[in-house]
Amino acid sequence: MAKKQANGRVRKIVEKRAENQKRLKKEAPLLFEGFDNLMKAYYAESALDTRYKELIAVALSVSRCCIPCLANHTKNAIEAGATREEVIDAAKIGVEFGGGPSFVVVRNNLLDFLDELVPPGE
Repeated sequence: MAKKQANGRVRKIVEKRAENQKRLKKEAPLLFEGFDNLMKAYYAESALDTRYKELIAVALSVSRCCIPCLANHTKNAIEAGATREEVIDAAKIGVEFGGGPSFVVVRNNLLDFLDELVPPGE
């Protein structure tokens, strides 16, 4: 089954993120490096593997209504071995904590992101 591209939204968001990171690293290195080091430390191998950390990040992205975060962490979760169903379950927890606005983020974005990354039935 061919991957549905969903207009490449995940790809566009991830590419823009990388572009913005390069700019920030150049123009505000202390700000960039401080946060980058924090992220590297938190996502390093530990008691939770990357798949679980990214699923937690999906839930938090939903609860905070951060669409770029949701795209990035959905991609990372899938790449770390999570299934569509696991990502959707994580999003459910995010909706529980975030309520109506979080539901709207999921309704309007998550399935398109997943379709782009791993089509239904795969």
